[in-house]
Amino acid sequence: MNSSNKMNNVLLVLLSASVIATIGTIFYHFVDTSYETETAIRATADESKYFEGVYVRDENVLSYSGTGAVSYQVPDGGKIAVNDVIAEVYPDESAIEKEQQIKALQDKLNVLERISNPGTLEQAQPADLSRQISQYYEKIVQSRNSGDLTELSSAQQQFVESYSTYQIVISKGEVSFAQEISDLTAQIQALQSEQETPIDTVKSDSSAYFVSHVDGLESKLSIENLANITPEQIQEITKNSNDNTTQTSQNSNVVGKTIAQYGWYMLGIIDNKEQKYQVGDSVKIRLMTSSATADATIKELRSTSEDGKFMVVLYSDTLTSDFVQNRTENVEMVLGEYEGIKVPRNAIRFKDVEETVTDEETGEEKKQTVNCRGVYVQDGEKIEFRRLDVVYEGNDYVLSKLNAGDGYLMLYDSIIVEGIDANGN
Repeated sequence: MNSSNKMNNVLLVLLSASVIATIGTIFYHFVDTSYETETAIRATADESKYFEGVYVRDENVLSYSGTGAVSYQVPDGGKIAVNDVIAEVYPDESAIEKEQQIKALQDKLNVLERISNPGTLEQAQPADLSRQISQYYEKIVQSRNSGDLTELSSAQQQFVESYSTYQIVISKGEVSFAQEISDLTAQIQALQSEQETPIDTVKSDSSAYFVSHVDGLESKLSIENLANITPEQIQEITKNSNDNTTQTSQNSNVVGKTIAQYGWYMLGIIDNKEQKYQVGDSVKIRLMTSSATADATIKELRSTSEDGKFMVVLYSDTLTSDFVQNRTENVEMVLGEYEGIKVPRNAIRFKDVEETVTDEETGEEKKQTVNCRGVYVQDGEKIEFRRLDVVYEGNDYVLSKLNAGDGYLMLYDSIIVEGIDANGN
């Protein structure tokens, strides 16, 4: 009996010790090894430079030697073919004003006829129209804030069209624009009866893009003169870009200019102390005003008087209306676009890792110790070191390669950013 009691007491002591040890372990991990972690997520980054670029293109100034008022038939940035009419010349401004009135009234009439069409109304759904109204309103605000007047005008027309169609649909036929259509038709006919025919026209002699204003730099900033353009000239042009007096206001004979539909250059001053940008590099030019992009190549990096700064000479053969509107543009030059797992720099540690390598000459495998860059991750109660395969270096973070393999950081790992030292303790 005494022997049995002694055995029970021993078992009770062992069980109590085990429970106390377990509780102590849990308490230790909770208090002394609590870590601040961050989930490893996918991210993208650009290797890029921002600068104010100056266009160098083949530009042909157009002039008209006669007298009269010019009415443009092509918008700024519009594409033209050989013998396209760029402008019509009228005896005076009143004839042009009449033409503009007719066009404005015709645009309104077209909208009303379109939204009153039975086929349009049959397919229109109130929920879709309501969503469109909200989208076009947001577009109006964005265009106004960015100063894009062309986009603003387009968004306004789309907003009016959607809103008017919505009114007709929800009224189930009670709202009608029949009277407005009749009135507009009568006004257009009355103005057309007073129309004057143009006394002359200005036509294009080549396929090109048209711009209605000139800046007096067309001959200086030509492809033929590219080799003579200095960094000082580019700096002076960008400095004065906000005070751009056009030649059109000084010479009434100037109608505008055409820009050839082939290769063009952009010049700008960049900081290249680290020599990340080299002649021959393929880059992407992104306009900050419209986000339009064009592929380009670095043709030259000309030294400037400032240490580490160069005049970059970019060439591109991608030309759209976005790239002909201005002489200077705020641009982003993107050298590379990278994707990987984002890692904060304060989480990076170094550790000696043993790995097996194969001798290229003998084919023999041997082990060697390599000091590797990586991070510690928490997997339940386990702390493990995961290597990094860095594809991009940012200021306060790096990007590690996706799916780098065993032993490397993986998506959604819990990266320890605080609570662990360089030795993993």
